[in-house]
Amino acid sequence: MGKTKVFHGITPEVWECVKKTSHVEHGTVYDPPNGDKGTATTKTIVGDVVLNFSLDPAASTVTYTIVKKPFLASQNQIWNGTQETIDGCRS
Repeated sequence: MGKTKVFHGITPEVWECVKKTSHVEHGTVYDPPNGDKGTATTKTIVGDVVLNFSLDPAASTVTYTIVKKPFLASQNQIWNGTQETIDGCRS
């Protein structure tokens, strides 16, 4: 997997849930909070994970791009965690 990943099936309800869940569970801050494009920053004990996001409501997709990550965090860990949050918001 690369530094950019597209997630499909992102309805407005799923998107709001993803932002809320990631904030509650991981302290992720979306800036701007209600924007379709911006950054999502999560502070971890090994360093910050910073992702750019771009929501496309018409296509029901969100594209994330890794801007910064700690050496100890793999891209797969970031994408798997993101997918788990999305899947949790769909159920």
